[in-house]
Amino acid sequence: MVAPTLPHLSPEHLERLAELADASRLRAALPPPPKPPPARCRSRSRQYPGGWPNPWRTGRRRG
Repeated sequence: MVAPTLPHLSPEHLERLAELADASRLRAALPPPPKPPPARCRSRSRQYPGGWPNPWRTGRRRG
């Protein structure tokens, strides 16, 4: 089956369209990429060794 030509596109656009079509076919033929490793829990910072302060508790101490 021959692809129909689009008369309203310039030769540059047709060439770019052909490149994109080739790239999409290649991507479809390749195996899926490996999944990234699971995100690790954030380590505790030195500023808050017991964890982050509770905003409800810190807000009540004022005033």
